[in-house]
Amino acid sequence: MAGNLKKFVNPRFLKTIDPKLMRQLFERHFTGGTAPIDFEDEGADLRSLLAEYFGQPVNDWSVGLVADLHRIAELGTSHGLETILSAARRQQITLFEPTNPDQVSDAPAEQDPKHIALHVYLHHHELFEVAADQMALRAAAAMAEFRGPERDVPSDFTEEVGAAFEAAAAALFMQDLQGGYCRIAPYEEDDEFNLVLSHGAPVKTTPVVAGDREEIITVRAVKYAALRYDPTEGRLLIGGVLKSQQVELADLFATHVLGRPGFFAGDHARDLYTLDPISVAGPDFAFEHRHDETIHSVTIVSAAADLFEWDEEAQASRHLRSWVTKDINGALRNFVTSEVDFRQGWRLGEITFRVFLHVGKKKPAQSTVRLKPPGTLAFRRTRFEKSIHMLIARNGLEKDHDSDLVVEAAE
Repeated sequence: MAGNLKKFVNPRFLKTIDPKLMRQLFERHFTGGTAPIDFEDEGADLRSLLAEYFGQPVNDWSVGLVADLHRIAELGTSHGLETILSAARRQQITLFEPTNPDQVSDAPAEQDPKHIALHVYLHHHELFEVAADQMALRAAAAMAEFRGPERDVPSDFTEEVGAAFEAAAAALFMQDLQGGYCRIAPYEEDDEFNLVLSHGAPVKTTPVVAGDREEIITVRAVKYAALRYDPTEGRLLIGGVLKSQQVELADLFATHVLGRPGFFAGDHARDLYTLDPISVAGPDFAFEHRHDETIHSVTIVSAAADLFEWDEEAQASRHLRSWVTKDINGALRNFVTSEVDFRQGWRLGEITFRVFLHVGKKKPAQSTVRLKPPGTLAFRRTRFEKSIHMLIARNGLEKDHDSDLVVEAAE
């Protein structure tokens, strides 16, 4: 963690950053002439003084300054810049005055992602929080998925509901030694209702060098939990929290936001996907994608099959061994010459496939998807997310809702 900050506040950054921004950052944490750098001294070499300050061990920096820099570093990347600019356009916020027509530089330093992240953090803090939340919503490649027994169940989010859910989530995080801090931010996006929960991570101890000795410092970073709810499907995605917290957080969402305690309870809530259509078709299976003109092609690049046998004494299936194949040109074909026979006790347990998509360029974009029943669907959430979900459903790999299911946990 300390190393990441040192990489962010590097000599190149300090040589090009606007000293006025650094002064404003320091003023957030030092008052009444206590700042280690006198920014009012017109004769001072501020960049050298900044380099000297940040050349110290991180545990000698202001604690508040360290916390700010961690947050700024998260958005001080090319991806973070795209997120900031998108959020600014949506809110019709102008980050900078129009470029001076007499400016001779085609690459001004103030347009560096790190510099823009710092500028937005100081001058457009609400926009910064929105951009950080949007990064959290899209960051998780593997999100826990829960599906209720009914479709078309709307969310009912009010200030009172938000406060109750925030308090319940904070209690959950505190129970797992993640501190009592929790901030909730709701977002409507297309047909989805999204929530981002900023909360504390478990305390981490980090060895640092202090002069000629080693010291241990403790820090608690900020983490982001992302919840995405599709009312049409009755589906909730949760990312960024401990696996042990996912079920309880889903129940808190159902209780407070949907007003339906137990909506995501029961085995059916996680029994979402199946690979049976591929097992039935065998090595000849191919994804059908003619329903979506965006999709160029789909290739299964990895597959894992498991052999089971019935154990009479235990009255249960017993796993014997697995057979894994990887092939960028199509992994299923390798089953032809293998011992795997889906008619003789073998089951397809997991696949990884690549979806190639038309994006208006010569080379298609691609998304790698891992599917492992009953409930794991992992891929980077992008603008093609709906296409991937539809591809899975149209090929029979997504289990249908059972209209006869009822939520019994609340009764």
